[in-house]
Amino acid sequence: MHKKELTYSQAIEKVMIDNGGYASLQHIYANLEKYRKKTGKTPNDSIACEVQKKDIFTRISSGVWGLTEFIEDIEENNLGYFSNKNNQIIFIENKEIITTEKRVNQTVRVGQNSFRKKLLEELKKCPITQIDDERLLIASHIKPWMHSNNEERLNSKNGFLLSPLYDKLFDKGIGLITFTSQKEILLSPKLSKENIERLGVTHGQIIDDLPISGREEFLEYHGKYIFQGK
Repeated sequence: MHKKELTYSQAIEKVMIDNGGYASLQHIYANLEKYRKKTGKTPNDSIACEVQKKDIFTRISSGVWGLTEFIEDIEENNLGYFSNKNNQIIFIENKEIITTEKRVNQTVRVGQNSFRKKLLEELKKCPITQIDDERLLIASHIKPWMHSNNEERLNSKNGFLLSPLYDKLFDKGIGLITFTSQKEILLSPKLSKENIERLGVTHGQIIDDLPISGREEFLEYHGKYIFQGK
């Protein structure tokens, strides 16, 4: 009996597991044939499409994806964070993990609540929509939680208050908008013209109330590694 060939998704998952739970698209392209043959005229395009559409994969940064379960485990249990080293995204394991899972989760939740409280005290509203109802504001990390060390995670300069739609667009897994140190909002070309019109903002528009001071390095990171600018 012939062994059934793995699907692209199954093969991609195995490549990610081999690499520690995540991998760049280039790494996946280079290693996928350990588990199945590439087929079709543009197999790398098929692989990229598979990674982008399957819920079992989560975008970490531009060109880097991870297993969703792995990402959720990192964020829920404070297992470490992703960092840029020589222009490559790598995972830095937390060597000081408290062994009791309950205490770890409690520490993470307290940290998130503290971060949100600081932002509400300092910023008070979404700079794009002007919404100031706390129930409708999300504390958004600029350098994402899973990319930040413990100090950066609690640093209010690593955050904005955004209304839900703009938080989603700014989020690590989406990266469809970013901001510059000149207070410009940049829109990803992956957004359709129709949806850009519906957003009510334009590419390069100045967001006068955007708080920039102290956030420049975090914004540079977001623009380089999270924003889908191509």
